[in-house]
Amino acid sequence: MSMIPNFTPYAGQHCETNATGNLLAAAGVHLDEPMLFGLGQGIGFGVFRFKAAPAPFLGGRRKFEEITQRLAANLGFQVDYKTTTSKKRAWANIASFVDQGIPVAAKLDAYYLDYFTTKIHFAAHYLAVFGYDDELVHVADTSQQGAILSTDRERFEVGRFWKGPMSSSAMTWTVRGVESIDVDDLSMPLRAAISANAREFLNPPIRNLGYKGISKAAGMVSSWFDDVEDAAAQLERAAMLMERGGTGGAMFRNFYTEFLGAAHAHLGEQVVLDARELFSESANNWTQVAACMERAAKGEGAALLRDAAALMESSAALEHRAMTLLDGLDR
Repeated sequence: MSMIPNFTPYAGQHCETNATGNLLAAAGVHLDEPMLFGLGQGIGFGVFRFKAAPAPFLGGRRKFEEITQRLAANLGFQVDYKTTTSKKRAWANIASFVDQGIPVAAKLDAYYLDYFTTKIHFAAHYLAVFGYDDELVHVADTSQQGAILSTDRERFEVGRFWKGPMSSSAMTWTVRGVESIDVDDLSMPLRAAISANAREFLNPPIRNLGYKGISKAAGMVSSWFDDVEDAAAQLERAAMLMERGGTGGAMFRNFYTEFLGAAHAHLGEQVVLDARELFSESANNWTQVAACMERAAKGEGAALLRDAAALMESSAALEHRAMTLLDGLDR
């Protein structure tokens, strides 16, 4: 058995910020999850139809792994990513760090984790590993899952090599150079992160992203029963993932609302408070969107999807206004 002694879980709500939060906390850097999310320029939106997926994917954050990358760039530390097609090297990329007392983040398909009760293939799940033995891997997952958990080692490795949408060849990462981070002086990284996030949201390279992506997704949701096979089951799954499964909707808007409140304490800018109120209103909309989708999936009427689409269009406008206020905060 190899176990990091006195390991304390970060216990966040979102898998990527939770995984990176565990690595930073173990290295002595303690920032709450909304701050990690905001400094990682995490707020966003994307809607995609993957060839192998039965329904559109709706995501309320920026692209996978990019939150950690932007967080590192804004705070000035390094992230060392590793991927491999070798099962031997894949395990070594975990065991070698744990044996040194260093937690390591891993990406895998959540379907293969023993403790996941909802068995769906989702290959962009992240967690931190802090121990292992011949049969089990000991991990820090989100608070919803239970924070400190163990899972079958063989299935864990299968999940790391599952090939499907969003998979990444047994990806792991660790952090270094965190001793340079000054958590008491965040004004410059806050201005940089907020401004860059706003510009990207307002100027998406394709219509699937940002506020334009929300409007595109609204159209997809309103016609869901016409365009998606096994529509009710896939709609219920999409609503669950948005509201409770970590692809957010409301979760990320609530994170960003909290983040902007904390940023105002550092920056003292009224526009930050004004944008905070707009994101708070949008978060409420997203919770209602998920509720409408769930009710429609249970047979309460396709008209509920038109209500969901209208709420999404409202959020697109609210978030566009908020980001317009925040654009240029670094100038």
